[in-house]
Amino acid sequence: MLEIRFLNVGHGSSAVISFYSGETVSHGIIDSAWNRANIPKALSVLNELKADKLSFVCLTHPHADHYGGLSKILQAFDEKIDQFYTCPLGDLFINRDRLKKLALALKKVLERGDSSSIRQSTQEFMQILRWGDKNSAKWTECAGEENRLAPSGFSGVDIFSLLPPRSVKGVIISRIESEDPSLLGNINENDLSLCLRFTYAGVSVTVGGDATKANWEIRERFERNSGRDIASQVVNIPHHGSKHDNPQEVLNRLFVRSGDRYGITSANGQSHPHPETIFMISEMGIDPYCTNLMPPCGATVSKLVPIAGVEPGLARLIRESAEESGEIQACQGDILVRILSDGTVTVKPEFDNFCSYRKGASAKLNLEI
Repeated sequence: MLEIRFLNVGHGSSAVISFYSGETVSHGIIDSAWNRANIPKALSVLNELKADKLSFVCLTHPHADHYGGLSKILQAFDEKIDQFYTCPLGDLFINRDRLKKLALALKKVLERGDSSSIRQSTQEFMQILRWGDKNSAKWTECAGEENRLAPSGFSGVDIFSLLPPRSVKGVIISRIESEDPSLLGNINENDLSLCLRFTYAGVSVTVGGDATKANWEIRERFERNSGRDIASQVVNIPHHGSKHDNPQEVLNRLFVRSGDRYGITSANGQSHPHPETIFMISEMGIDPYCTNLMPPCGATVSKLVPIAGVEPGLARLIRESAEESGEIQACQGDILVRILSDGTVTVKPEFDNFCSYRKGASAKLNLEI
């Protein structure tokens, strides 16, 4: 049995992956985020699962909403992590001079930074690099349209990194060599983002990271020439459901054409996911699962639009509840995707809140009214 938990960490991404084979269970994580908690949520979940080691840790790209708190996890499982997969970062532990240049650039950010959040995220990234330096044999930088990953304990699961293209390696190396002061937090880092696909019992789950529209377009040529597509039944929609990076042509390729399909967004519900992304997958017959309420569902009263399929009185109650709370409200919360050995797929949210954008929503609403 394969389980993937997409965690509600506000504006950010974090997923815990567990594979059960016989009497053994193996765990891995993709990204982390603080979400203002004392410890990263992924670490709390791993503790609840009684994980005593990690088969792999994956950092999709160097944005703080994807690596915040990751050093806490590395510390908690120090010497008990088999593999660390990351996006291209300049082959840092092969080229020591490049590692030193990156360290100097980060040090300059710390020295001149007047924002506590920037200083914290910079220190966090430096701690990740220190762990990598100590464990360089476990550190693997991934680039290219199809790389097979084989972490221990996951021999029954096919795992591939699908993005970024190899061409981004030269860009990050150039930026490190020039000691680019905007290296961390720049939106261009999304071009580095890994995208992973897990396939078990004939079912595929894509974890999109912050993969960009430009990189999907590059990959399309590979798919056309190789005959291998990226279509999955379950997709953690790239870049938190961004409108720009998820145009219709990308969504068409990300999902299989028929059957039960699920689109999961890991976002704070305000800046992401974009309502048009949710509308589009709903029109495709794909069931959306959002960790937090998005604006049309009541997250930001000033930006409300009609809630499709929901009776006006009920929609007003949803909006008023969101307004009175004064905070971003969880919609589905944490989302557990479970795939059994016979290919059966279930999606279980932390909160079973009604969603008007899912198949059969109108019929369910009529029954409840």
